[in-house]
Amino acid sequence: MGTGPPEPLLSDAIIDALAEVYPPGELGEVIKALGKPGPRYYMRVNTLKADTGTVIDRLRERGLDARKDEHLPEAIYVPVRGPFELPEVEKEVVVDKFTAESAMMGSNVYVPGVLSFRGVRRCDEVLVVSELGQPVAFGIARMDEHEVLSARKGLAVEVLRPLYELPPIRELKEFKEGLIYPQSLPSMLASRVLEPEPGELVLDVACGPGGKLSHICQLTSNGARVIGFDRSKRKVAETREVLSRLGCEAAVVRADSRYLDLDVPSLVERADRVLVDPPCSALGVLPKLFDLKDRRELASLAEYQKQFIKVAAKLVRPGGVVVYSVCTMTARECEGIVSFAVEECGLEVDEQPIYIGSRGLPGLVERAELLQRFHPHLHGSGYFIARLVRPR
Repeated sequence: MGTGPPEPLLSDAIIDALAEVYPPGELGEVIKALGKPGPRYYMRVNTLKADTGTVIDRLRERGLDARKDEHLPEAIYVPVRGPFELPEVEKEVVVDKFTAESAMMGSNVYVPGVLSFRGVRRCDEVLVVSELGQPVAFGIARMDEHEVLSARKGLAVEVLRPLYELPPIRELKEFKEGLIYPQSLPSMLASRVLEPEPGELVLDVACGPGGKLSHICQLTSNGARVIGFDRSKRKVAETREVLSRLGCEAAVVRADSRYLDLDVPSLVERADRVLVDPPCSALGVLPKLFDLKDRRELASLAEYQKQFIKVAAKLVRPGGVVVYSVCTMTARECEGIVSFAVEECGLEVDEQPIYIGSRGLPGLVERAELLQRFHPHLHGSGYFIARLVRPR
């Protein structure tokens, strides 16, 4: 019998954090859902360059089962196929977490992601496994062990049978031409909830790698003054490449957004809209083979997020909008941050223009019913969106 999909391995701290959100009867479903992708793989059509119908037709001509989303006009998706059984073979290639989760969805294995290639020779059949021994794909070795040990790059394993199957989106002509951008539905929704308008000053204070920033440009037809900030040199470079490929007009500045009110005082109380999508525990990014964050890491992330919200509240003008979004589900990083924004930063929870997911958790912050949550077992991903306003 072949090998099936592995169960995700989670730390006690993460399980406890999820138990604060989900009752015991539902928690098991959530944990199981974390270990597999959602049923749909989403892409955003770049309407600066093409219309949705034309892009769907082009993708279908390539044999892709591209479909239009029911909620957002720029959102399309292809159904995710799987899980498939993996054959049992003698040799294994051990890869890091990122490579394993990518191979699980059909990506090939390249040298930088390999942790062990012991005893493997070119053209051997191999099972690709995570560093915890979880099988994710079957493939053919394209290098010998000594080549992998000496090489810094190159194709190590050609994946022939992953657990789940997706088309190679980033290899498509439509991706290279900037007609499509892989992006989850909730991530697209966050920019929609921001409601940017032409002529406005719109800030994205954690913009890398550019998904939401380029979407803001798209929604305003390049008619707003859009500025993105990120402290990572790599992410700034990646964001600029995305903007160029998609034909978006925005400034990208390398800066630590936690101090923008001090470093760029001319922005204080000037922004019409501010998007805050800071680093988080990313528990809602699927599939997840394992996540071993401890309590201190989870607490540290929540404190880090507060710094971004605090500055955003200073940058936005009276009557302006701040949207806070994270790809996770912990109460501390979701409703807990909104509570901080209300009680410590003077912002107010506002109604969102469109609801696709569920509402916020009651009892943790006032007007929680105006918040929006996505749950892995219900929506195929975990996500949280809050729309906040600064009182006039």
